[in-house]
Amino acid sequence: MARNNVTLKDIAQKTGLSINTVSRVLNKKPYYTKEVEEKVTAACKELGYIVDMNASGLRSGTTRTIAIIFDDLVNPFYSYTTDIISRRFEERGYNSIMFSNNGRTAYVDYELMRSVMARKPDGILSYLEPEAGMVDFIKGTGIPFVIFGRDGAPYGLCGVNADEEFGGRLAGEHLCDCGYGKFAYIGSWRDFKVCRDRERGFAAALAERGERLLPEHIFFIREEELTGIIDKLVADKVDGIFCFNDIIAFVVMEALEARGLIAGEDYGIVGYDNIQQMMRMPRIITTIDMGSYDLAQAGADAMLALLSGSKEDKPAFINTHRSRLVRGRSTRM
Repeated sequence: MARNNVTLKDIAQKTGLSINTVSRVLNKKPYYTKEVEEKVTAACKELGYIVDMNASGLRSGTTRTIAIIFDDLVNPFYSYTTDIISRRFEERGYNSIMFSNNGRTAYVDYELMRSVMARKPDGILSYLEPEAGMVDFIKGTGIPFVIFGRDGAPYGLCGVNADEEFGGRLAGEHLCDCGYGKFAYIGSWRDFKVCRDRERGFAAALAERGERLLPEHIFFIREEELTGIIDKLVADKVDGIFCFNDIIAFVVMEALEARGLIAGEDYGIVGYDNIQQMMRMPRIITTIDMGSYDLAQAGADAMLALLSGSKEDKPAFINTHRSRLVRGRSTRM
């Protein structure tokens, strides 16, 4: 039997089950036993059955897939939270499909949306905010859209986000408490709202302690050469550094170490995301933990609620969770 010609009827005959039961198992609909699922799965493997998602989608009006889109797949924060999100989707019978713009921009643009839409997902969960002019296009598709880790309110879209200014405040307060006197913020993209929110919280905490974040000590690593940033930090003897995320913090630490400066001794540096917890690393760096596991669960549940048409009003993650500082060896103990 040619593998591409295997049908539900063939699976039903092989297992002795009805076509309806086979269909329920393959579409992960309820009311079948584990034994029945194993029997259908074994028959599919033996006969080489592969679901034609395009045909199934045409029949049912759903592909049972959710698109997840990023700008950078290297960041462990994305890997960790996506694993949690995709597992939650799988529990509800949805497959996840990943898309990345490979760091081209921090926003969802038409080119990326065109690629996503070609796969006809039932929903889209995006780590990126919409580019200017894309909001109406996204709404016009009629596909449920969740902005994850970002504020959706400015776009009139569902968003699941944390209090980024509060996280920035924690970093500023800690660096002041450690006795540092010259401060810098190293962000990602200049026009990225989350990046600027963390900067604002950081600057506000410094101001409350009688300190300043000078404009010439605000950098954006996606737009500036690392060498130039490091040159400025060293020349101005900056000793209290807050980075947009842990990846940036590690890059900066490595560059400063090459200049003979040691984190926790010659200067203090605070990251964001607590990726050490995700990777089971020792607490090398002082960082801000926003509660990534709970944030990921909230993001997945927001997407599933939209897909189910639920109107239930739940408290926003930003109002129910508070970030915390995790002490590491990159600041004075």
